[in-house]
Amino acid sequence: MAPPEPAAAGDDEVVAAIERALHALARRLMQGRLHEHFARQAGVDLDQAGLAVLYVLWEPGISLRVTELAARLGIDTPAVTRKAQQLERQGLVSRGRDESDARASLICLTPLGQRALRCFLDARHQWFAAVLAGWPDEDRREFARLLSCFAEGIQRPPG
Repeated sequence: MAPPEPAAAGDDEVVAAIERALHALARRLMQGRLHEHFARQAGVDLDQAGLAVLYVLWEPGISLRVTELAARLGIDTPAVTRKAQQLERQGLVSRGRDESDARASLICLTPLGQRALRCFLDARHQWFAAVLAGWPDEDRREFARLLSCFAEGIQRPPG
């Protein structure tokens, strides 16, 4: 297999511009203030870690062991256990028995958790819609297409 062709100088500049834009985007989207804004708009008391847990459990009918939840989130099991306990006290998740292993329990969204997540996602959607409101429809569709292609591409392992 032949080595890849070196990138043209213009390509390097384009990639660097994309990197800068993505860095700024990631910084803005991960800011606590933005998350707090969405939570206030939605009327929910939900931190970023709690939102991540609820989002993983969003799939209809899904119940996961804490270890499975931790693996999907890419964090350690004790942290998920603590967060699940907090969410359970808030009534956003519940624990059930794992019929295949009586020692384990399964975590699932409660109806209240589903409503809280839906309200949060609706608030976030409204914000994105406002940001994109001045864009022509064709540009928004093209941005969605390109961003989806990029998101799919970064899911694949490098190399």
